[in-house]
Amino acid sequence: MKTCRPLLLLISMLATPGFAADDAGDLTERLAACSACHGARGEGRTASEYYPHLAGKPAGYLLSQLRAFRDGGRNYPQMGWLMRNMDDAYLERIATHFAALPPRANPSDAAPKKIDPALARRAQALIADGDATRGIPACAACHGADLAGLEPAIPALVALPEEYVVAQFGGWRTGVRTARQPDCMASIARALEPAEIRAIAAWLSAQQHTEALRPAPAGSFVPPQACADLPHAAVQP
Repeated sequence: MKTCRPLLLLISMLATPGFAADDAGDLTERLAACSACHGARGEGRTASEYYPHLAGKPAGYLLSQLRAFRDGGRNYPQMGWLMRNMDDAYLERIATHFAALPPRANPSDAAPKKIDPALARRAQALIADGDATRGIPACAACHGADLAGLEPAIPALVALPEEYVVAQFGGWRTGVRTARQPDCMASIARALEPAEIRAIAAWLSAQQHTEALRPAPAGSFVPPQACADLPHAAVQP
């Protein structure tokens, strides 16, 4: 994981005394510092595949990730240091701010990314159908048929940077990235072969994304297995 050089600016703006849930300052102005790593509107940085987009992701998902950085579930020292003194109420404000922004869109003149046809077929099979023999659900079963995510806590997958996807799967496989039990993504990542992870990452990064593609409302479909960030009532028995 690379370090964003402008983090000193972010630290100076976010880690000032009195930065807590009752802070009366302009949240939008403070969080503008996040653009150093995540883009001017939280749309991600094209210069580096390791800084994902924040804009338009479900607030519940963003909140769970901020908590994970703060509490050690995600191991990225810079983010952990920034989050260490922030309470849940302030993290929720940050999550709500970015969730309300339009999601990243591909430039209208961007040429579609090309990937090997065999890799594309393997990725599409796993994304659409999964592999029941290995306990791997379809990506679409949890993230939606259009892979745009599900409120309140399942993010979109379309157009995620390839190396970012590979890095996250690697974190789940090795235990560097963890979640409360049941940690469904960790079990899925360990069931996939490295070549399959690379195929999925390449295919996702090649997909087009528009601002109109937003997470489905909560309850729109029923995920196939229990995960820590999903209410159990919303999961198939």
